[in-house]
Amino acid sequence: MSQEKRIELIKQLLEERQELSTKDIMEEFGVSQDTARRDIVLLTKRGEVKRTHGGILPLDFGKSVPNFQSRLSQFTKQKTQIANEAAKYFKPHNVYFVDASTILLKTCQTINMPLTVITHSLDNCIALSEHNKVTVKVLSGTLNHENRYFYSNLAVEELADVVFDTAFIAASGIDETGAYLLDQGDAQIVGTAVKRARKVILVAEHQKFINKSYYRICPLDKISMFITDKQPTKEQLAMFSPYTEIKVAK
Repeated sequence: MSQEKRIELIKQLLEERQELSTKDIMEEFGVSQDTARRDIVLLTKRGEVKRTHGGILPLDFGKSVPNFQSRLSQFTKQKTQIANEAAKYFKPHNVYFVDASTILLKTCQTINMPLTVITHSLDNCIALSEHNKVTVKVLSGTLNHENRYFYSNLAVEELADVVFDTAFIAASGIDETGAYLLDQGDAQIVGTAVKRARKVILVAEHQKFINKSYYRICPLDKISMFITDKQPTKEQLAMFSPYTEIKVAK
């Protein structure tokens, strides 16, 4: 295969996965490490990708988040692993808040035990409706069609009367000041649920440390457990409280 043809295929694969490492390119195209690095150098020189330590990202990575359906269509093995790990922390007869995210939707599809889930996610409701042991309560509000969640001031008020055993939350961006979402209405609901929870479990892929979002859910010292797909760096670990449990899904 010529380098130009391989370059085009790498760009297509990057669009699907939103991140590629040198190893990914080696395995996908059966090339050596030196060849994969030359491809990365060429793509970088052309200004077609953003180079990172050990790989590449799309140029617009971190500037926007695809809508819910786009993210669902790009569901990866890593997301499935995170979702399955999160499912281990649901227990019978407890009350949970479950955030609107593709990872937590996948988690909801696997739960079938006598417990209560309160959510603002349309898709979580649909998934949980298939399991008759789960009591599902949806928050009031107007549907955000793009990301498929309900939001309103009334939804925030409804949360004020609940105490959750655990709030399962996601984030579109993580930095030293907290976990963030792109939509203010979404962040307000999830942030209120965090305040009403005895335990908070954050699920997110490691790329979320690069994403930049605008509305804070909570500071990271509110996170009881962080479930991700790759061991965080020392700098990333230092962002969390020493009491936060870090789980790398396998």
